[in-house]
Amino acid sequence: MKQSFQDASAEVGQFHAALDAGQWQGLWTNGDPELHKATTRDRFGKLLDAVHRKLGTVRGSKQVGWNAEATTGGTFLTLTMQTTFEKGTGTEQFVYRKGDGGKLTLMGYDIQSQEMMLN
Repeated sequence: MKQSFQDASAEVGQFHAALDAGQWQGLWTNGDPELHKATTRDRFGKLLDAVHRKLGTVRGSKQVGWNAEATTGGTFLTLTMQTTFEKGTGTEQFVYRKGDGGKLTLMGYDIQSQEMMLN
């Protein structure tokens, strides 16, 4: 399980790099089918564009919570991150599904940020 969370943490780093570069399309393309069911490509892109536009680039991110759940549908890892951006802070939640061969796919992303809401 420890390795799974290390892998998920690396995925968060890749997510932030793509966010900073404005290249969310790859995140969508490689996302889990459940992500595609939960939202549209357009809405996902608008969310990430808004995060980048309103908060700027990622300055640092620290894990402040986690959860693991194993079900017949797979293993699910949730990471909660306290992230500092150029123009504010936010609490991000990433949900990954661990699939065949240990590959992680993004199932969900959420951010709570007062600065994002007010800017």
